Amino acid sequence: MKIVLCDSNTINSYGFRTSVPGINLERFNKNPVMLYNHDPLQVIGKWENVTVVGDTLQAEPVFDLNDPFAAEIARKVEEGFIKGCSMGLMITQITKTKGIDTATQSLLLEASIVSIPADENALVVYADEKQEKKLSINEFNKLFYNMETKDIDTSQLQVELSEKNSQIKTLQAELTAKTDIISDLTAQVNELQKDLAEREYHEGVACVDKAIADGKIPENVKNICLAFYLSNPEDTKTLLEALNPVAPSISLSQMVNAPKTEKLTWDELDHKPGALQKLKAENFEEFKRLYREKFNREWDRF
Repeated sequence: MKIVLCDSNTINSYGFRTSVPGINLERFNKNPVMLYNHDPLQVIGKWENVTVVGDTLQAEPVFDLNDPFAAEIARKVEEGFIKGCSMGLMITQITKTKGIDTATQSLLLEASIVSIPADENALVVYADEKQEKKLSINEFNKLFYNMETKDIDTSQLQVELSEKNSQIKTLQAELTAKTDIISDLTAQVNELQKDLAEREYHEGVACVDKAIADGKIPENVKNICLAFYLSNPEDTKTLLEALNPVAPSISLSQMVNAPKTEKLTWDELDHKPGALQKLKAENFEEFKRLYREKFNREWDRF
């Protein structure tokens, strides 16, 4: 059974990846100790056949089966209850490779079977070869950023940060100014729309009033025509212009009492539905006169 100790393509819990070709195995091969959870007091075996396979560093675990604790860990590993492995490294050089921080030179001190690895490429970083101190992530970062091989110019970063902040403030000021302009323009558009609506309303009233005055439509349809005008002004104008004036309606009493030259004849009344019957009921004498005038005889039906 071979176990992967390191994969060059995986970023570890410290935020960088470890280059397998850059791992110095000379010290480790002299004492390929296998620990449990990086505890130097829990040596559970050793590693054999440490080899580089592609982008990975692999090794075969050999458990100390005469140690009951180590034998129990071996059983858990073989039966799949424990699957984690972690390296103990001392980093000697970190550079950027394709924009990613990479430990290009390191020294492998030990490799452990672990119950809960920090991630897919669990890692413990030691301060020195004596393995007396394990670095926390914060401690490692402090050492990491002070390494000469790390090309970071903090003063330049401060300048860039200041420039970005200045650009942000400028953009914020421009945004505020443009927002004010948009607000003003919106108010102007609203006012123009209000004026346009009022103008269209007054033009519609004038147009409909003229049609009424010209005798083209009766007064009682004014509101209907106005509503039609406000929704379709051009169509309403065309319709009203095409209408002919309507002759004023004459009541029956006006017909009867009108001067003789303006009175309607029997034939004219006969063309108006119900006019003769109404005349007979309201003014029987006039009805008989028109009958006599029309047929040259007296009305003799009662």
